[in-house]
Amino acid sequence: MLNKRECRRFADTDLKMAPGNGILHAGQIDYIIRTAIKMIDHHKTLILYVYSRTEAVQGSFQPCCTVFQTKDDYITLVRREDGSTAWSTAAFINLGYSWDFQDKCAFYSAADEMRLCKYFKSSPGSGFKPLLKAQNDILEKRRQERQRIRENTIISRMSGVPALPRGLKGWIHKSVMPAYFYYDYKRGGKDVPGVCSACGHEIRLSGVKQGNKAVCPHCKHELIMKPRSRRGCCMTDRDTCQVIQNVGNGELVIRIVKVYYTYTDDTPEINIYENARQFIRQNGGDGKIDSECYYYQHGSGILTDWKKGERPALFSQWQYSFEADTCAHLYTRNLPDELNGTAWQYCPIDGYYSHFREQMQSLPFLAAYLKHPRLEHLVKTGFYEIVTDLAYRHHPDCLDETENRTHRILRAAAEDVQFLKELNVDISTLQIFQGYVGLKDRQKLLLWQLEHEVNRDVLPILEHMTVHKFIRYMDNQYGFLRLRKNPHGVLRYEEMQDLVSEYRDYLDMCHKLGYDMENSFVLYPKDLQKSHDKAARRIKHRKDAKIKCDFIAVYQKLSGQLDFEKDGLKIVYPDTPDDVIKEGHALHHCVGGYVERAANKECVILFLRKSSDEEKPFYTIEVQGQKAVQVRGTGNCSMTPEVEAFITDWEQRVLSARLPAAAA
Repeated sequence: MLNKRECRRFADTDLKMAPGNGILHAGQIDYIIRTAIKMIDHHKTLILYVYSRTEAVQGSFQPCCTVFQTKDDYITLVRREDGSTAWSTAAFINLGYSWDFQDKCAFYSAADEMRLCKYFKSSPGSGFKPLLKAQNDILEKRRQERQRIRENTIISRMSGVPALPRGLKGWIHKSVMPAYFYYDYKRGGKDVPGVCSACGHEIRLSGVKQGNKAVCPHCKHELIMKPRSRRGCCMTDRDTCQVIQNVGNGELVIRIVKVYYTYTDDTPEINIYENARQFIRQNGGDGKIDSECYYYQHGSGILTDWKKGERPALFSQWQYSFEADTCAHLYTRNLPDELNGTAWQYCPIDGYYSHFREQMQSLPFLAAYLKHPRLEHLVKTGFYEIVTDLAYRHHPDCLDETENRTHRILRAAAEDVQFLKELNVDISTLQIFQGYVGLKDRQKLLLWQLEHEVNRDVLPILEHMTVHKFIRYMDNQYGFLRLRKNPHGVLRYEEMQDLVSEYRDYLDMCHKLGYDMENSFVLYPKDLQKSHDKAARRIKHRKDAKIKCDFIAVYQKLSGQLDFEKDGLKIVYPDTPDDVIKEGHALHHCVGGYVERAANKECVILFLRKSSDEEKPFYTIEVQGQKAVQVRGTGNCSMTPEVEAFITDWEQRVLSARLPAAAA
């Protein structure tokens, strides 16, 4: 390494240039190079003084930068515009602000060029080529050294990984890969001869038909019947397996194994190889979960073929890549021994995999086990969908994991546990049901919601009626309203959720209008649509100065915080309640009745416009919390795929991050 302090002594030798030298007046040249060879800190060092030609013409002979070059190192002292200096490790070719920096440089004299060529023992007239080659060789040497250090680290990391279990290949053959009964097709054959691909024995089976299943009498392997003519000249089955092993110090490694079975005849050519490794551990101090991923790439390294990181997809991250896929069947025979004595000693990953018998990713599951102390309890009690949500999906915390009893963990009544288990609820469904604790007929209500895909607006309605009356009224109304169209020919109630939401809107408007909310004539109108529209018209004609003032204040505070524009669509704010009422008139829906709710911060009403015509109503949005709960167009029509994609992106990028602060 060059001694910077000693180098500074030679940074500016106050060299002069003759005013009549032609190089000073060569307009195609920006920099003039002078050279020297000095002994610096016992190293023979080549020095390049780089002068600005325009400054030299004006009589300023201070180098703008000075390059110090030895056989195995280089460094540059750069002079800034304010006169201060700083060290740079950039190569000579990268000292300027353009790619052709070297073409804008020229030696002051032939002696300067000769001095450089002599230093590198190159032929005279080589210009800057010897310097550029030397610096490039140094960079390559440094790169190889860094790579060597990284690969030595990886080698050390892999040294603690034990051999794969002996029974892995047999387990793959027996439990993972399919086996076939290959036969020659013959019409009407009752006792057909063929070969079992699992054991290679010639056997005879009856009831032979393409795709039927049977069991080999020799190896007891389940077989799929396939005529040889359907196999063709070559057929390949492939799958992914994973093995969890203990590598010591409380750390586990998940080894991803790829399997190929290639059939050119009746028995397969088998290719099994390790493809990737995932390490996971829990820090003893803060309990943080650390993981590292490696993938195998043959012939890609100097010392090792293992690379740190996840395997890049072959073409695109959005296109499936079998080699990059880490979702795999789990080898479970070694788990009791491998997990013993680790933080995962009681991890229910074996029971979870055995329930589904499908490919899974072990790394997120192992991490989730350490984050959720009741994961083992939920697996043992059979709530597999909830476990799947905890391990592989992002959901709000709706469980009480400080409790030990199942119903208390689920925040449900004890008599509902068996019902929820048989229903195999996920977290989203559980959250809905948790709102019904203490409600009569809650199980009936949940089944009705799941059947009709209703997931919101139910609880506010049940404040005015029983579950039985609500379901009966909704079924009755939907029976004769579901085919009713708006003036534009679009179905007004495409699904039951549309009707439920409109019923909730109707009841809210009735309450605002001061109606008797215990009167059955008000609660159960004969024609919900007509009654809803009538109440909406009355709401629209109401003008309240305080509501208008509060509305304007809310949107002045929100202004600019929920902006979003993409694919020709953008979010627009209403300025006054009249804008919302006009929106309802233009699109023929009841958003005018939402003015008071928006003014009271119960929801946020926004407009979705086309960027090319921001004044023309397109869709209206109701936001509650961090989600757009209603997006309605002309005649209450549902979202188009383009609008739905825009709203989803807006929720993820803007609402989830900004709305809490905006609404505070």
